[in-house]
Amino acid sequence: MHATVWSDYICPWAYLGRDRTALLRSLGVTVTSMPYELHPDIPAGGRRVRSEGRLAGVYAYIAEQCSEVGMPFRAPTLVPNSRRALETAEVVRQREPDRYAAVDDALFAGHFVDGVDIGEPDVIDGIVGATGIDAAAIRALVDEGAGSAAVQASIVDAHDHGVAATPAWMFSEELVIPGAQPRELFERVVARLRARLE
Repeated sequence: MHATVWSDYICPWAYLGRDRTALLRSLGVTVTSMPYELHPDIPAGGRRVRSEGRLAGVYAYIAEQCSEVGMPFRAPTLVPNSRRALETAEVVRQREPDRYAAVDDALFAGHFVDGVDIGEPDVIDGIVGATGIDAAAIRALVDEGAGSAAVQASIVDAHDHGVAATPAWMFSEELVIPGAQPRELFERVVARLRARLE
């Protein structure tokens, strides 16, 4: 059984959704992570999170949910533009596929655990380099636009399947689960899909 999940590194729901993806994998589902730029309108310098703003409330809820499933979480104080991080991950997927998962994990952790600005090229380089990849080579390819088409194609594919936000999991090119729904829902879906295949 295969599923595709669209995520953005700055989406708190997509970060929590990594627990759901891990659950699916534990149930024998092959899950492919794909990029989706959720907020292309965020400026290059990012946006500060206001302590009294809506996002602060979302982070408080996500912190509770992450605690319940044993995921580390630190509420970001800045929401960066994620396009470069998404493009970098896609270049890594193309050039160093065996290390894609490590970079994908590290970019999420950078934003939601380590509190670094993953909109900054030097920060991204540090994350990539820490996985043993030649960060300068990846950066040069990103600067040349090597990851842009892949990110855009993934977003178009998501839209074609009715996905308009992150996270969203698609099973069998037909069933889409939007948002970090309860774990029990994912378990039921897998059980029902598996029963149909038997």
